[in-house]
Amino acid sequence: MSTESVKQGHAPSPASGLDLVPPPDLHRSALDGAPDAIVVLDHDGIILAWNRAASALLGHDAAEVVGAPVDLILTVPDGGLDLFLGDPPDAVEAGGRRFLPLVAADGRTLTCEITIGVAPAPCRLFVCTLRDATLAFAGLGDVWDGAEERLGSLAANMPGIIFQRVMQPDGTIYYPFFSAGVRDLLGYEPEDMRLARDGCIDAIHWADRDRYMQAMRRSAQDLCVYTEEFRAIAASGEVKWLSGTARPERMPNGDILWDGVLIDVTDRMRAEQRLEMIMDHAADCIITIGESGLVETVNAATTLTFGYAESELIGRNVSVLMPPVHRDRHQSYIRRYLGTGESSMLGAGARELEGQRKDGTVFPIELALSEVLSEGRRVFIAVLRDITARKETERALHETEQRLRTIADNINGMVFQRILEADGSVRYTYVNEGAKKVAGIDPEEMLADASLFLDRLNPDDRAAFMEALSRSARSLEPVEMDVRVIHRSGEERWLRSWSRPRRLDDGRMAWDGVALDVTDRKRAEERLMFLAYYDPMTGLGNRTLFLERFHRARAQANRTQSWIGFLSLGLDRFSIINATLGHSVGDRVLKAVAERLQGCCGSSDVLCRAGGDRFMVLLTGIATLAEMFEAVERIHAAFAQPIAIDGQEFDLTLSIGGSLYPRDGDSAETLIMHADAALNRAKAQGPGSFQLFSEEMGQRAVQTLAMQARLRRAIENREFVAFFQPQVDVRTGAFVGMEALARWQSPDRGLVPPGEFIPVAEEFGLIDAICEQVLDDACRWTKAWHDAGLPQVPVAVNISGRQFHNSRRLLQTVEDALAATGLDPRFLELELTESSAMTDPENAIAVVRQLRDRGVASSIDDFGTGYSSLSVLKRFPIRKLKIDRSFVLDVTTDMNDAAIVCAMIAMANALNLKVVAEGVETMEHLDFLHGVGCDSIQGYLVAKPLPAAEMEALFRKGPPLKPR
Repeated sequence: MSTESVKQGHAPSPASGLDLVPPPDLHRSALDGAPDAIVVLDHDGIILAWNRAASALLGHDAAEVVGAPVDLILTVPDGGLDLFLGDPPDAVEAGGRRFLPLVAADGRTLTCEITIGVAPAPCRLFVCTLRDATLAFAGLGDVWDGAEERLGSLAANMPGIIFQRVMQPDGTIYYPFFSAGVRDLLGYEPEDMRLARDGCIDAIHWADRDRYMQAMRRSAQDLCVYTEEFRAIAASGEVKWLSGTARPERMPNGDILWDGVLIDVTDRMRAEQRLEMIMDHAADCIITIGESGLVETVNAATTLTFGYAESELIGRNVSVLMPPVHRDRHQSYIRRYLGTGESSMLGAGARELEGQRKDGTVFPIELALSEVLSEGRRVFIAVLRDITARKETERALHETEQRLRTIADNINGMVFQRILEADGSVRYTYVNEGAKKVAGIDPEEMLADASLFLDRLNPDDRAAFMEALSRSARSLEPVEMDVRVIHRSGEERWLRSWSRPRRLDDGRMAWDGVALDVTDRKRAEERLMFLAYYDPMTGLGNRTLFLERFHRARAQANRTQSWIGFLSLGLDRFSIINATLGHSVGDRVLKAVAERLQGCCGSSDVLCRAGGDRFMVLLTGIATLAEMFEAVERIHAAFAQPIAIDGQEFDLTLSIGGSLYPRDGDSAETLIMHADAALNRAKAQGPGSFQLFSEEMGQRAVQTLAMQARLRRAIENREFVAFFQPQVDVRTGAFVGMEALARWQSPDRGLVPPGEFIPVAEEFGLIDAICEQVLDDACRWTKAWHDAGLPQVPVAVNISGRQFHNSRRLLQTVEDALAATGLDPRFLELELTESSAMTDPENAIAVVRQLRDRGVASSIDDFGTGYSSLSVLKRFPIRKLKIDRSFVLDVTTDMNDAAIVCAMIAMANALNLKVVAEGVETMEHLDFLHGVGCDSIQGYLVAKPLPAAEMEALFRKGPPLKPR
């Protein structure tokens, strides 16, 4: 039949292959008069007929669709007739039925139940009836209502979205169910959740769709539970992240069914879960049966359901539609009824039985039987429906119920239903196994006696809990609160409880909810709060607590016109304990110090640990300076006795710096800074000292910080250079060496005296970088002078004690300087002060030996100012001692200095060491040193420290002293 023929209402031509066709008007009237939507398609998928009910169902006018391919109403482009029928057209048989989402004229997607009829040869046509699937399922409402009564309350309090997804064998995807959580999370009504043509939910963010569909199809292949995580765009335009799992299951008809739950992971807010099952509904069969039990009439649904043609059933006994086991019983039932009028089925409502199709398959049916008198004879009318889908739905519902119960029992907490009785008492009507975990109470015990749980609430929380229930009962607002419950084991647990109220038919109030165990989170919060304000090792407050308490104390001091004392305490020489006994012992010493300090402080004072070996004390209510000094004396007195740790005693002293509010500042930061400045001055005076802040200290601290900043910039700009002071032989007057001294050539201030920057550089650890720059400069100039034919004498460069303690870096620095300049290692000498060498002599000896192995000599500088041990000194692989200038300056006038210098020279000679005397300024000095056998001298008598150009000129001038 051509499309145009149907459009115009003309009978098809003989070429169409149809021999007999009803008159066009009758054909059209019959289609339009049918109550169901009917669509007729040819073998190529062209729509040949479209009745009024189809237009009402999908909104397309017949003029739009007749003659068009069926793709017009499919969600998948180019799906064709195979998708619409569910099988290739040649394999489709009459009576087939399937559910398929179709596209309406307004763009919405409507899931339809399609019943397929096939016109016989020679021209194969497909006559399809369409019904709204949601209406087809309406008959299962009573079953669902019962399930909803049992599970609805629980689902409503489960945060998230519950859904079911179905993928049919041809790849068509539809969602028979979304919970009401869609509305709470995304702002859509469940029925407004649209699907794209590929089956993807429209609300899913475009960037996540491919991954979402790939994961779904993978799950359909391997039937494994998988996790879904994607962004969804809410009705408000807000983007939310949803995450959950979906469990696939292959259904008997080949469909893949996913049960899934999605939870809003954007802010972990709870969302309602509401489970609604859409159960399959079969079309009703109507059969009239005579007194003899023979079938008189059947409708089309009967033939489709049982697989018989109408002609095959008319006149046959109705027992042909029953399984063999029921046929004999049916015959005896009819005979008994006709004989006695006794019936257990007539007028008794629907009952469930079994039916048998033509192909022998047995399936469940629901049968309602009634009797009517027609023309003086009895006629039985049987109305039955195929309840296979409903039975499957009931089974799935039972499995879902079990699944939800399993989910509830696996929640880390308690799921419950609570009733508030008219007399004000509380009763629990449902509690899961979580009650045993959080409170040690069996659910059965709690259902029998709610006081078992309520009595275990913390007394403060119990009163607040009952008040919250009363308030919720009046306002119908949800209850959300944290409560503490005492487990039967004695352990206190924290519960975060959510519950939603509803008024029962009898007026009582019920709450359905969950109480999650948040004990670990609460403990973590308490731990974080402790760490925010307290030192974890000593248990004392930290700087944050100190500042907070100061703000309170300041308000009190302002009211009472009193002072607040700030004490900054530092343990003297504590680093030695860590270095020699290890940090674990050091930590125990700090704990003991903290305990002893607590005994020195008053109840209103604040003691905190500032870090390392530093502590701070806030003294409140100070009226006079004497009170502050008394507090310091108490602290010093407390440490008059040693601290014992594991049988080992530690004699400890504390250096203390202090400042006063409001005299020395108004803010805590300023007062702490001033107390620290006073502490630094106290430490410089010696162990166990105390200094109160003065304005001079503040100015010096500011200058020191400014100098530190300028030094850092100078190091970055390489502003440090070497000045050279020559060393000459006492007897010959010839050059035998020179010392490279650090000088700062500032572009702003010119040449900065070393006394201004060396102490600051040493205090802030910048001296190493300065020494490295001087070393590079000294090696470069020495190599240049050697290449120019000037005296080939070594250059001595001072190395800080810090550099000797970091031997690896020192050795690398020396190697880099020699490699960069090409200087022969034997012309480089490193000077180590006596005090630095004796601090860790074993390490110093090892470093000096490594330098000697590389050809670099070492010497002891400022000899006589430290505490050298002769037994240690003789082990040093050095070749030179330099006598400190403090002994040389008065050597001609002070007999003691003269004796000391003589002894030093004699000792050096005994150890086969060369001696250089520093600070030689007069000829008298030279004469004395010559007389006692000193090898060489250095000082202003020869030359002051010279820049490189002047040193080169001195070299060219020749020996500065005459031979003696």
